[in-house]
Amino acid sequence: MKRLVNVYRGDRVESFHSGSIAVVDATGRLVAYAGDPDTRTFLRSAAKPFQILPLLREGGRDEFDLTEEELALICASHGGEPFHVATAAAILRKGEFDESDLRCGPHMPYEERAAAELRLSGEGPSPLHNNCSGKHAGMLLYCEMLDLPTSSYLDRDHPLQIDIANVLSEFCRQEPDEIPTAIDGCSVPTFFLSLYRAALAYARLGATALGMDEPASIPEFVPHARAVLEAMSGHAEYVAGGHSITTPLMQSFDGDLLGKEGAEAFYGMLVLPSAGRSGSRPELFECGPLGVAIKVADGTAPRGRDPVILETLRQLGVDPGDKPLLRPYLDNRLLNAAGVEVGHVRAEFSLTVL
Repeated sequence: MKRLVNVYRGDRVESFHSGSIAVVDATGRLVAYAGDPDTRTFLRSAAKPFQILPLLREGGRDEFDLTEEELALICASHGGEPFHVATAAAILRKGEFDESDLRCGPHMPYEERAAAELRLSGEGPSPLHNNCSGKHAGMLLYCEMLDLPTSSYLDRDHPLQIDIANVLSEFCRQEPDEIPTAIDGCSVPTFFLSLYRAALAYARLGATALGMDEPASIPEFVPHARAVLEAMSGHAEYVAGGHSITTPLMQSFDGDLLGKEGAEAFYGMLVLPSAGRSGSRPELFECGPLGVAIKVADGTAPRGRDPVILETLRQLGVDPGDKPLLRPYLDNRLLNAAGVEVGHVRAEFSLTVL
């Protein structure tokens, strides 16, 4: 692990956040890193762009007439805003399910205004408010389409979860039995990978979406990876919402970047060559898309994670500094309760570029 972010009070460091970063291209070359790129951690919700792929491969998009917004929500860690909840319910109805079929459990919306409105209504949260409700709805559609049991769709040995593990294995080039799992916050299996393998999976997702040659891409998944990229980057408000950097980040790069958070300050990104060609380090993209995997060791987000995301992009030549939607995230001042500036938070690390 390496110190990535310093938290200053006045001009002195009061605390800091350590972690590691891996940047990998679709050929498997480690392009850049900070800390230890072989650090292993759980992908958590950053696995969602891969967890949807079995549904798409089996024809679920056409079978259930899924819109791009619905695909984006299946890949989302959404904030529980009204349009998120309505879209999750709509996905369920397409398989003749309802919220009682979701096994993710309820929690209050992550987005502050949505949470406040729910409290004022006097109602409690339902499973539809869970940030993972879209993913679970998509999993139920897969089961409906293949006539699989739905009551056990979260079990590690359920055919759906085996299929997901096999797909992720292909993208990260690691055998399924070499990828340990545990139980995620929403009760699905979550995968324990090195940052290198996670970044490779994201890079290969991009190479597949672009239809690059093997072995960088996986031809079987070309239309499905493209659908994921287009849905997530084109409808970023469905992937997160007002509570997260993910939505303005993708909106700022106009389809050239896919970002996905995972709990405990994990973050995965896919950066397309079209983003790099206009930047200051185009040579880093000579072999196609880059995958980025970030882990802040103490699990702190957004304070520990968001500055690392933006600084990593800057050092890859993809400067977020000129993006109006990202200006609030580039303001690193710390204010006290009286509005007095008392310090700042700053990412202070250098990527080792190979």
